[in-house]
Amino acid sequence: MRPLLASIAAAFAFGVVPAQAQSAIRSYEYTPCAGVGPASIVEVAGASCEDAQAAAAQVVAAPIAGSKAALQAAGWTALRAQSTDEGAEHDLLAVRGRAALRIRRPGGAPNLDGWEAGRELIFARQKLVGGKPVPKGAVVCSASWLVRVRSGRLGGLSAAHCGGLRSDKTVQRRNVVLRRAPQPGITLGRVKRILSRSKPLDALLTPVPSGFNRSRVAVVDRGVSRPPWIVAGLAQPASGRAVCFTGRSSGIDQCGRIRGRQVRGAERELSRSVGTDVRCTNITAREGDSGGPVFTAPRSDGTVRAVGLTTLIVGPFGLMCFTPLGPVLDELNAKLVSVPR
Repeated sequence: MRPLLASIAAAFAFGVVPAQAQSAIRSYEYTPCAGVGPASIVEVAGASCEDAQAAAAQVVAAPIAGSKAALQAAGWTALRAQSTDEGAEHDLLAVRGRAALRIRRPGGAPNLDGWEAGRELIFARQKLVGGKPVPKGAVVCSASWLVRVRSGRLGGLSAAHCGGLRSDKTVQRRNVVLRRAPQPGITLGRVKRILSRSKPLDALLTPVPSGFNRSRVAVVDRGVSRPPWIVAGLAQPASGRAVCFTGRSSGIDQCGRIRGRQVRGAERELSRSVGTDVRCTNITAREGDSGGPVFTAPRSDGTVRAVGLTTLIVGPFGLMCFTPLGPVLDELNAKLVSVPR
């Protein structure tokens, strides 16, 4: 992200984290359920322990390589698998509609992963290869919303300045991967479209994972120990609205408010100075958060609505400004992917 003038930032003073966001974040957690056979952890949000244990029974009865198929047979969509620090066990994360599931079973994690808003992306000039070191000149950003373009294909959003434009308007860092630290992970391919080439919109479109053991789900990542937020639709960047964002540097559930009408003049000045239309918040952010999802304060059922993409750090306090999502969808002629009721 790009630090900006303190004189502009003076209008964007700090505020408090909205109480409704704090309450929902505290209350929306996994419910522990009894283990099933070798599955030492079975947890669920938005569904019953009976549902979770039925899925766990199918998972532990299958070989590790068949985890995705076992979850699918039980009605769940696998998100990803991640080994524990010791490596002797791994966690499986899955969703079913607006419910989320976590299962821990013995053995190394299968190669099961996919697109979630808030995950880490790497952009580079050179071709990125999973398992190889990150090349020099690469930048780290954050994944954002899952969208469906007019052709029917799915794509993922991030910030345009992560790809960057040369003076001739070609993309500087066209190759992108979904990172699985400490090395590049899932190769996504080349940036499909970069909106800053012709519009004051800091957004670009990337491919999303596809193929065996790869998923594309409309959720916001919250790591392994917390259930993901479920994307329920789109919301406008109204002045004073309580919002949160997730970024690979700042972490999950960074919450505050969109600045009120009294700073709209300063926001317009800021937008003119950087050539990107933005709204600003009283939330702090850091380098690497660029492109990350900005969303409404979570509801107690774990749902959020998409508002924008993290774009700028403003002033000495590092306050976060974002690109509203609505104009991005309009320019792409795309629709936000959300989870139905």
